[in-house]
Amino acid sequence: MSNENSPARASFDPARFKEQERSGFNFVADRYEEATLNFGPAITRMLDLAALQPGESVLDVATGPGIVARIAGRAVGATGRVLGVDIAEQSLEVARRKAAAEGLGQVTFEPQDAENLALPDNSFDKVFCSMGLMHFPSPEKALAEMYRVLKPGGKLVAAVWGEAQKSPFIQVALTTLARTFPPPKVERPSMFRFGQPAGLEQLVGGAGFSQAKAEEVAVEFTATTPAGYWQQFLDAAGITAVALAKQPLEVQEGLKQEVAVDLAPYLQEGVYRLDSSLVVVAAVKA
Repeated sequence: MSNENSPARASFDPARFKEQERSGFNFVADRYEEATLNFGPAITRMLDLAALQPGESVLDVATGPGIVARIAGRAVGATGRVLGVDIAEQSLEVARRKAAAEGLGQVTFEPQDAENLALPDNSFDKVFCSMGLMHFPSPEKALAEMYRVLKPGGKLVAAVWGEAQKSPFIQVALTTLARTFPPPKVERPSMFRFGQPAGLEQLVGGAGFSQAKAEEVAVEFTATTPAGYWQQFLDAAGITAVALAKQPLEVQEGLKQEVAVDLAPYLQEGVYRLDSSLVVVAAVKA
């Protein structure tokens, strides 16, 4: 039975959620790549599974600062083409700047919504989506769009966070925040909602892909101080970083001390070790 004195839970608004995500990743645009350098093993595995060839056309969905897009650009060479898309315009500006500095004229970037791609059917040999699916209000719709723009026989390769208990880099901060602040008025989709390989395979298969196969990839995260960990989390956290930046300075500083409680179990010989799991999936458009 509901309590008439309890605050009403606001309903989830996909459009508002997207705007929050856009704002968040614009906020951390200049810092996101450095904060996520540890993703290297997962990105390497994604590129291995994609088996890119010179001259291929590649789409990188939720490209952010273009980390995967730029690597793919080098793999497909001057005769290939890579398009990175994202809703965060400032992230795309960072991506353009870095691609230009690396001489990657075959890599371009456009602001686009993953759930409504303004791209032709059957136009890409490979599609990547690195750490994006859990940020989409409707990942099923986004995957259907990725399927649509892939050529027959083309391959999708995506990566997401693993299960919460296997991903302390994110979970430690979320535990601290949950202890410090009241529950949000609107529940956000979990960062770990596709963390089980079997579930991710089912999600991808449901969009029409065949031969979906997911695997866990371990990535290392270390920090020497609670404050250092906290900053690295914020630089990768998007909308959470925006929300916390609006808090009083004493609250922001207090969180750096509060997180030490949750980091304590991960202290080994003076270093906090938060090795985490990412799940990488590859599938084919039949």
